[in-house]
Amino acid sequence: MSELITSKNLDQVIEKNLRIKDEVSHYKERLLTDLNLNNVIKAEEKLAFQILKDKGLIQIPIEDKFWGGAIYTKENKRIPVLNTAQPRVYQYFVAWHEVYHLLYDKSIRGNSYNISIDMELNERKADYFASMVMLGNVYNYYNSLPEEDIFINKIIYCMDLYKAPYKAILINLYEAAKNNNNSNLIRLILDNFDNKPIDLVKEFQELGLDDELVKPSYVVSIGTLKRKIKKAMEDDSEASSHESNLEYLKQLTEHIQRLMKE
Repeated sequence: MSELITSKNLDQVIEKNLRIKDEVSHYKERLLTDLNLNNVIKAEEKLAFQILKDKGLIQIPIEDKFWGGAIYTKENKRIPVLNTAQPRVYQYFVAWHEVYHLLYDKSIRGNSYNISIDMELNERKADYFASMVMLGNVYNYYNSLPEEDIFINKIIYCMDLYKAPYKAILINLYEAAKNNNNSNLIRLILDNFDNKPIDLVKEFQELGLDDELVKPSYVVSIGTLKRKIKKAMEDDSEASSHESNLEYLKQLTEHIQRLMKE
């Protein structure tokens, strides 16, 4: 189920994180082991895209600020779709969110599974998995920043370093602040949690940071899956399932194109 995460229920979110921490941490370590990445501090943001591309990722811009993507299913196959009209920082988070669902979530049923890009609407396990993979020791990095920097600027520096959304940073930082009994930081997070800067592009520019992170990419890419199906047809021309898969891809593309026009 989705949940609305605000400053009022942030403590409940942290309690949920504690209950699922061992399970989600297991999946993270399993992923890093499978990819031979146990010695890295954090996974690069585009690694999730590569994992999804191996599953036939479709990237397409849809002007819906709440729609981050979807997972479409056909028989035992899951096809991830990512909305590139969202800022890259959300795309990276949603990509890892989708990796969790694709690799470890056995509850996905039916023809499609929509994914919201808004941090307030994502499921907790998939969110926590994405945060675990993307984030390092945010608390230590935050505390290493100059004291004269205002709170919002420090959070933006954290977003820039970890390529993670505003609320993902704050949730991670809040959990650490609670563990370290840092009452001042707890208060700052609660005071600012529901007040994300309206113009992140401007904020990044004023701090001399690369504002591409908080801009959409508008990438359009549907060819990878089509090439994989056609290659399978060449390798096994007698298998009727390939024609069916190609027809399904055509129908899926038409469905997504209709979404773009809505």
